[in-house]
Amino acid sequence: MIAEHLLFRSDGGFIRIPIWGHIPLSGPLKKIISHPSFLRLKGIRQLSFSQQVYPGATHTRFEHSIGVYHLMKLILQRMLTNPLALSLQGGEFHFDDHNCRLLLAASLLHDIGHYPHAHIIEDQIPVVDGERVFSHHEDLCERFIHEEHPGMPTIADILRLDWKVSPEAVITLIKDGSGSRFGKLISGTLDPDKMDYLMRDAHHCNIPYGSIDIERLIESFVPDPERERFAITEKGIAPLESLMFAKYMMMRNVYWHHTSRSLSAMLRRLLQDIATEGLVAPQALRELFYGNADDRVLFELRELLGDRTHPLQELLQDIIMRRVYKRAITVQPYLEESGEADDRWFAYNNDSTVRRQMEQEICRFLNARHNLSLAGHEVLIDPPSKKDIFDYADLRELRVYPTRSEHVHYSLELEGKYIRFDDLNESVFSSGFILAFERYTKKFRLLCRPDLTGYIVAAREEIMAMMPR
Repeated sequence: MIAEHLLFRSDGGFIRIPIWGHIPLSGPLKKIISHPSFLRLKGIRQLSFSQQVYPGATHTRFEHSIGVYHLMKLILQRMLTNPLALSLQGGEFHFDDHNCRLLLAASLLHDIGHYPHAHIIEDQIPVVDGERVFSHHEDLCERFIHEEHPGMPTIADILRLDWKVSPEAVITLIKDGSGSRFGKLISGTLDPDKMDYLMRDAHHCNIPYGSIDIERLIESFVPDPERERFAITEKGIAPLESLMFAKYMMMRNVYWHHTSRSLSAMLRRLLQDIATEGLVAPQALRELFYGNADDRVLFELRELLGDRTHPLQELLQDIIMRRVYKRAITVQPYLEESGEADDRWFAYNNDSTVRRQMEQEICRFLNARHNLSLAGHEVLIDPPSKKDIFDYADLRELRVYPTRSEHVHYSLELEGKYIRFDDLNESVFSSGFILAFERYTKKFRLLCRPDLTGYIVAAREEIMAMMPR
């Protein structure tokens, strides 16, 4: 069986990547990771602007993708060799030859659609005439899986001929996520993507917050056919806690670091203005980003802009030279009394036009008060998103399969084999606790060019009053 070949045998040779060390290579695996459409991921950094804070954060989507493949392989080995995991498989949720090949391929190719700064751009995609300029990276996986290169098969051909799996099935699993039978195995509380990037990002940033007992966590995995996902046994609770805490600490210290957030807001405003003012056609922007690497895309964008006297050249040069906008105002975007989201702060994330108009209005206010000549992009709104960043909804559905005597009796009282993770009461990391993480981490920020900080702080009340309630 081809899945047995991929899971348990090697054709000779290894690839060595940080965190997981030597990863055995099979023939089908080597054909994909040596393909030009996959090799392009070597030019796309995992953390975009984080290297401006942590110089070691230059790792790429290439090694991350291989790491996710490796972890999925370990998980599937567990499903096929552990008696308990084998006994709990049922119905259409089982790990036969085809499903193993499908999951391995989707894990390896889950980021094939990434382009430079994709996550930053996807958070607030520029819009022109009601149309989005860029696509989400999941939607681009089909483009690169079917991308043609002279003298070689496409990745789709390799999947079909060497992996014995339908390219369309792989694309559907990557794009459809929760709508697919195995979607929660690719993207959820217990997905190998999260396990890899948390440890890999912490390693390359050289910070001590990403330590997770991955081996023990995987050893606790069992199928949950009813929910079409993985459950855990009790021994997985502690490593799961370490995973959730690692994500919280990485959000605080890396992913939402104020320097990275500022540079991200600067890039989003730059691209929105370029598209809105028609300085570069949307199709040219797509070609520039989809076919480029992080280290080149901003410099080539500067050449495309052409007119060096245009105010946006200054903003682009600030990004390139790391002249970072500063935090002037920070607001907690949840109501103190109820803990509910205050929609006025989140609304700026959903409407780029309203956000841009407010930024320009604040600049006009500063121009009038201090006799300045701001062009309108020197003050930026960095709004939070309502997107679930801590998998709160998914965690609420996570279940534990009890194996210890005291928990077995507990489950019998509940008349079921599985117990909701929240109901087991064996961890402080309940879904409600994670919801508190979510609310604490998100902030609404007003950013500005460094020389404007004092003006904005002094006029805080007037500027806040300009924000619609």
